[in-house]
Amino acid sequence: MDGSDEVGVRRHKALLKVCYLLAVTALVFALPATSAPALAQWGVIAALLVLQLVVLLVCRIGPAEIVGPVWKLKWLFALLIVFYGLLPSEKPCCDVLVEWPVPGLGWTLSLNLTGLQQAGLMCLQIVTVLLTSTVVRSTGGRRDLVDGLKAFRLPDLFVHALDQTLDTFTGGRRPGHRREGEARSGGFLSVVRKMIRGDFSAFVQTIERNMQLAAERTSEDRRKLDAALAHDVAVVTGTALCMASLKVVKVLPGLPFASGHKTFLLFPLYVLAARLTHSRWGGTAAGSIMGVIGFLQGDGRFGVLEIFKHIAPGLVIDLGEPLARRLPPWALGYFVLGFAAAIARTATELLLVVLLGARAEIYLFPAARLVPNLLAGTLSGFVTMAVLRLFASPRPAAAGRDGQPGETPACAGTESHSATGAHSATEMPPSAPGAGPDQSHCPREAPRDCTPGSGGGGGRGGLRRRG
Repeated sequence: MDGSDEVGVRRHKALLKVCYLLAVTALVFALPATSAPALAQWGVIAALLVLQLVVLLVCRIGPAEIVGPVWKLKWLFALLIVFYGLLPSEKPCCDVLVEWPVPGLGWTLSLNLTGLQQAGLMCLQIVTVLLTSTVVRSTGGRRDLVDGLKAFRLPDLFVHALDQTLDTFTGGRRPGHRREGEARSGGFLSVVRKMIRGDFSAFVQTIERNMQLAAERTSEDRRKLDAALAHDVAVVTGTALCMASLKVVKVLPGLPFASGHKTFLLFPLYVLAARLTHSRWGGTAAGSIMGVIGFLQGDGRFGVLEIFKHIAPGLVIDLGEPLARRLPPWALGYFVLGFAAAIARTATELLLVVLLGARAEIYLFPAARLVPNLLAGTLSGFVTMAVLRLFASPRPAAAGRDGQPGETPACAGTESHSATGAHSATEMPPSAPGAGPDQSHCPREAPRDCTPGSGGGGGRGGLRRRG
């Protein structure tokens, strides 16, 4: 078998794995909605669960990797059991109730056996999807999911940016890696301390370094990509690398009240991806890549459904950012945008509850996680405005690789939107740090607004389907 045949077989297996993941997830959540007997539903879902366990054990996946994702949802399982077992049923005429005396207290609890059966089936559904996600993630190569997604003819921007991001993680320098001669920043906590004092320059420098790294790696593919798409790939890859760097930092791990605190820094990255790209969907592409990388790293609690947590805020920001940038400063457009994106970030929990067809009380689970997300998302407006202001302000050209002054950012001197949404005569945010004049997609003689993300780039570089 020659090299091309091996590549074809690998891609075919990768496609089958993605289809298997989608098929099992759809079957697990769709089966209880049918008129099939409860015993049949239990039998089918339990058989799928056993199949995942067998595959994981045959592939010698460790017990910690099998049990870990399930253990993260212990409180959700307890919530389901308590609510369905103790609260009054929605259909009391069809339920089997048992009176259970509490030892030593003299109390009697009315246990709903029918409700417990429903809660058990829901827990079984969730565990089956989690283990199926572990099978796809932990067996075979790390790029199987990526190769399988490519077969679905996804947009060029997503495909190329995902490739570049994964190549940086697996082959090149890690995101945030310092260049030789760069000053030490003290890490993530040092950046946070500076931002508390109102200094966002270190955070912006980290973003620019990752965009520069992405631009260098993207330069190898520019012969195959048009200029605008190559520019968008560099921007989306750079922001996705920053997102991935933030995700691996553990601040207050496992504390429910700290849930969503990283959105304070993540949402400005979504806004940058939306602002600096010619594509209308730069933020969605960056969020999608972050979701896939998080899934491959075992991040989150809900397996493949966790990807929606990263896609939904990007979609909201792509749709709302053009409006937010046009609002006057007193309207606090980016604070409202962060509030809306925080609601979207709970899409995974809401989607899970909807797919389970759970009773109304179970919506307390996503509601509890929504409160800290709303707080951090709204406050992210401060960071967004500061970061956009720094990107829009003139800065000295960065030194090139040989120590010579770098190229002047593209479209310098053109009219652009400032961080507050008002027009300014300063240079626009650079298309990608280190990008030369050949990457400028804003012709000076063009009268239209060609700010990245404004749709004025002649229609190039958008999310087009491969074909």
